[in-house]
Amino acid sequence: MAADFFFHDPTFEIQPLKAVAAFKWQHLKNPEVQYAIAAEEQYLCFHLYMLKNLRHTRAGEISNPPYKYELSFSVRAGAVKAAVLIAASILEAALRALAEARNYPLNADQKRRTFGNVIHAWQENGLPRRDVEVIWNEITSIHEVRNFVHLHKAAKTEEAAWEQVLNSENTILQNALKAIEHVSAIEA
Repeated sequence: MAADFFFHDPTFEIQPLKAVAAFKWQHLKNPEVQYAIAAEEQYLCFHLYMLKNLRHTRAGEISNPPYKYELSFSVRAGAVKAAVLIAASILEAALRALAEARNYPLNADQKRRTFGNVIHAWQENGLPRRDVEVIWNEITSIHEVRNFVHLHKAAKTEEAAWEQVLNSENTILQNALKAIEHVSAIEA
């Protein structure tokens, strides 16, 4: 089915990359990682704006739309999962930079410092370290949802079904944003 797309609210303010990198992520004390995170966070904000404001109507009738519908079903669930991937990348990079600065136990092979390995480094005696304990459930939940990128595994996981993703959309996205905000304030 063809459709015309437009934004409900056509105005969006993109935060300056330098300000996000230099101020919000200054605690990382690693300019390359700060800027990489800032660029992803800049896009995450835009992605969430699109998810909230993207509408569609019958093809060829955008000037006088007979209806204005939000994204829905599997397309919306895909957009939510894409947002989680971006958020997880931000968290992985920030937590890794902090763990490296604190000499937390990470895999010696830099290529094996996965999100799971980084999360494990933020545990001590099986419990989350003090700086992340208030967002531990959010971090582990984001990691779990992020792993739905592995479609073979996701096909066998009820929580990965697009209906479930949509039922949990607000919780998933709010948890991701909460975790990002918290991690951005952790000192190296």
